[in-house]
Amino acid sequence: MNHTSTKAVAPDLKPYTPPFQWRFLGPLFWPLWLALGALWLLAWWPQRWRVRLARGLGNIAYARHLKRREIIDLNLSWCFPKLDEEQRQALAREYYRYLIQSLFDYGVLWWGSQKRVRGHVQVRGEEHLQRLLAENKAVIIVTGHSPALDRGGMSLAMDYPIISFANEAKNPLVEWLFARRRSRFGGTVFPRGGGFRPVIKGLRQGHVLYILADEDLGPQSASFAPFFGIPRATLNTPLRLARTSGAEILTSFSWYDDSQQCYVTEISPMLEGLVDDVDELGLDRLNQRLEQAIRQHPAQYMWSLRLFKTMQDGSAPPYRMKGRPGSGPRPRPECGN
Repeated sequence: MNHTSTKAVAPDLKPYTPPFQWRFLGPLFWPLWLALGALWLLAWWPQRWRVRLARGLGNIAYARHLKRREIIDLNLSWCFPKLDEEQRQALAREYYRYLIQSLFDYGVLWWGSQKRVRGHVQVRGEEHLQRLLAENKAVIIVTGHSPALDRGGMSLAMDYPIISFANEAKNPLVEWLFARRRSRFGGTVFPRGGGFRPVIKGLRQGHVLYILADEDLGPQSASFAPFFGIPRATLNTPLRLARTSGAEILTSFSWYDDSQQCYVTEISPMLEGLVDDVDELGLDRLNQRLEQAIRQHPAQYMWSLRLFKTMQDGSAPPYRMKGRPGSGPRPRPECGN
């Protein structure tokens, strides 16, 4: 990575900074403080020890979390219909291992020195971003949900003026902590419900937006695009922001490289003419990029999410959900239906 800072300065771009509350020191939050202390201690373990612990706990989590496992199994059966049940189970166990390992490795990301974090995360394909910035282009990096997601945004923030959205956490202590840890290297995080105005301002001032499109927030903020051959509600926010700001769009994906014992964030080349496409075609191209990355690292996508919660035909979700009559597992829909 080129360690020469190219960060733009925008003093009027105010990030979301929830205040510390004295009640966070009360007994209600003690279990969370103990968990954070454990993460801090794990950060000093050798990487191979955390990997071994995560693998063992991943097998336990797979055996015990039946409700979440049902979601994972349906997602895998829909996205990889050619895999048999034994292969899907093996993939699910590997997913749990990477998910738990990512949690254990947060101690390095949150409290490790910048030098250590640079050794913990590699950025590949950085030349695609550097070229656009050298041409004074506004840039949006569209990424996908993976256990390593935060490694991408935080590693890029060490060298580039990264801005991003985040969903507000239900626990106020978690909200306070994430807002500060995610911005420790200079990244600016905005709450998803805060509107697009500060993000558009940031893009026009030279900041780089790091954003997800593979979220199912309902039909009101999404269009349907194929994902592993199945219509999926996909956020059109990146395309809308690109059209408004004149930004170019890159894609990226983050995963753990076992051979190198580090995380990798890989930036792919620009998608030419993407903002000129209609939403459905543009999102189809974005989903194709994401699908290619997932197929290369199939155990490192967030299979525990309800990926197909909103169905294009208006039918109930294929996951068991309270208050949703008719919801529950069902066969994979045929392509084009």
